[in-house]
Amino acid sequence: MSLSRSVRTSVLTSLLGASLLLLGGCASSGDVDKLRADVTRAQQTADQAMKAAAAAQASADNAGKKADQAMTVANQSNQTANQANQTATDANQRLDRMFKKTMMK
Repeated sequence: MSLSRSVRTSVLTSLLGASLLLLGGCASSGDVDKLRADVTRAQQTADQAMKAAAAAQASADNAGKKADQAMTVANQSNQTANQANQTATDANQRLDRMFKKTMMK
């Protein structure tokens, strides 16, 4: 957000500098009014950009939270799969031992 503020400050500073040049150059009241309108439009544009940046940041934060939740679920699923694999391996080993005992009789 600091980048947007610096852009906004730069735009306003530039417009202020331009207004001083116009006023120093014997600008007419029409020129001053036009400059005021330009400054107002620039301020509105800067405000809209700040709102859009804030909305984008909120959206990114929300996406990050959802990604963290998805990672948690994936880790839990992986752990469950590992447990199921171990249970299957244990059962397979018991069956193998039982089969070998049966074959030895």
